[in-house]
Amino acid sequence: MERPSREILVIRPGAIGDTLLAFPLLSALQAASPLARLTLVGNAQVLPLARWLGVADQVEDYADLRWSALFAESGPGKDELCARLRLAERVICWLTDSTGVVRRTLAEAGVRLATVAPGRPPMGEPMHVTAYLAQTLGLPFDLATAENRCYRLPPAILEQEPRLFDTAPLVVHPGSGSPTKCWPASRFAAVISWAWEQGWPVLLLAGPADHEQLAAVVRALPSPGPNRIKVLIDLPLLKVATQIQRARCYLGNDSGLSHLAGLLGVPTVTLFGPTDPAVWRPLGPAVVTVRAQPLDQLAVEVVLQHIEQLLSAR
Repeated sequence: MERPSREILVIRPGAIGDTLLAFPLLSALQAASPLARLTLVGNAQVLPLARWLGVADQVEDYADLRWSALFAESGPGKDELCARLRLAERVICWLTDSTGVVRRTLAEAGVRLATVAPGRPPMGEPMHVTAYLAQTLGLPFDLATAENRCYRLPPAILEQEPRLFDTAPLVVHPGSGSPTKCWPASRFAAVISWAWEQGWPVLLLAGPADHEQLAAVVRALPSPGPNRIKVLIDLPLLKVATQIQRARCYLGNDSGLSHLAGLLGVPTVTLFGPTDPAVWRPLGPAVVTVRAQPLDQLAVEVVLQHIEQLLSAR
């Protein structure tokens, strides 16, 4: 089948969660322009997911040096980048452009439809990020509809990754990008012990920034017994997604993996402290956000109650 010649180019730098929160907007853009192909330029960790979840036809790594020419007034890479931008019918840049150089670059390239806007709403404005991104495009968008949408990995991808347990596990990601966003390790350990009492296996996840928090959780646990817990550390996001999609429930802090669990339709309990869930909560059909300031004031019993309520509603 011949690929459409029209292109919508979306440039969305940022962390894993920032990128995942744009997925409903990418789907809305595809629905509004079904004859165009959508190219996402963004975080390399998320790009394979964008392809397999069907929110982008093509992907490019924002860390590639040629994209740095967006912010250059001149130089050898500028002409090459302008030639690339000229191929797109519409270019959307969700990034900070305080000097206006990105807008000038798009104008020099002759881009017919261009949007340049910060990747998050103004400070102090309690608007969800995804709704804000839709507003920057003037795109009709219903956040409630986005919250009820579920993205699922195809069987072909799931079959490449073995099941780790005979029954669906509780998946726990105790880390985050900042220590202030992390619930105490001993509280996560208490939830894991409770899950074992229910007869559930537990999958612990950790990324590069989570090693210390993970070690603290493991130290706080009693001896688990055979095949009750497994730990995955620093795996590619697509591999992590295959395991999260098989979960009974997911528990985590405000982090990229919590956004992933929500989008995949997994019952998800996300714990918020300093960040505002009105702006940053994960989207998904089975997501509960719980906030406490400071986060160490959040009791284990409250979290267990939300897990039980989520699962009883299914």
